[in-house]
Amino acid sequence: MFLQHLVNALSVGAVYALLAIGYNMVYGVLEKLNFAHGDVYAVGCFVTFTLLGRMNPILAILIGCVVGFVLNVVVERFAYRPLRNSGRVAPTISAVGIAYIMRNLVQVIWGAETFAFDLGIFKMGSVQIGEAVIGTLQIYLLAISLILMVVISLALKYTKWGQSIICISQNIETAALMGIPVNKVISIVYGAGAALGVIGGLLFCQYYQFIYMGIGFAYGTMKAWMASIWGGIGSLKGAICGAIVLGFAETMVSAYISSTYRDVFVWLIFIVFILIRPQGMFPAAGVEKI
Repeated sequence: MFLQHLVNALSVGAVYALLAIGYNMVYGVLEKLNFAHGDVYAVGCFVTFTLLGRMNPILAILIGCVVGFVLNVVVERFAYRPLRNSGRVAPTISAVGIAYIMRNLVQVIWGAETFAFDLGIFKMGSVQIGEAVIGTLQIYLLAISLILMVVISLALKYTKWGQSIICISQNIETAALMGIPVNKVISIVYGAGAALGVIGGLLFCQYYQFIYMGIGFAYGTMKAWMASIWGGIGSLKGAICGAIVLGFAETMVSAYISSTYRDVFVWLIFIVFILIRPQGMFPAAGVEKI
């Protein structure tokens, strides 16, 4: 059964990685925690949910990603940019305020109830390997997550925009002097993070077959934050590894200790870890920043 739990852990961790990468991209550039990340992408997820059944699912997903992208660009322009040089407290408070606004917006439009969720694009089935039964949905989730993570890594290393992001993450003033459009690049980072969050959120909802107004905070902001800290805040590799560790911890605690008190035990493990290694597994100072 361990193989079964391992596959489950990798599936959940891969989805968490997509959420954590978007969260980490903003911190890697500005060194500010975007606590509105989850609630912004939740709006994009609900837009996709509303459009499902009314149009092609792929088109509905793309529209949801565009909504998340545009919404986060607008939030960055009017709620974060004016506070960029005002320390860390004011932008954090602003982000928390935006999170509450987005969450209440979702509640007003879609309500507080939990809805059944199915993208309708995955062919359900299973593959048996020994005693483990691997769902085709888990294979899809792993494949999509891995492809997106590879694409992001290559884009950061080999594209002009990726190099601009890395340059800004090192020093904003120097990047501006080099002719890099700092504000435009930062807006794209915020937007891309939200679009990636929409995809991760939709995959998460597909995996658990439900969607509700709290997915942004509970499974985006908090899980992404935990995974980022676990792996090393500001590090792309740290975000991915931290997310996999988080998925592994949740799955193994549920399987061998208690599914009811899963979050309690996982948080205890997390607290013990950061007490021993507060910089995370792969601190940004020792890896390439994003």
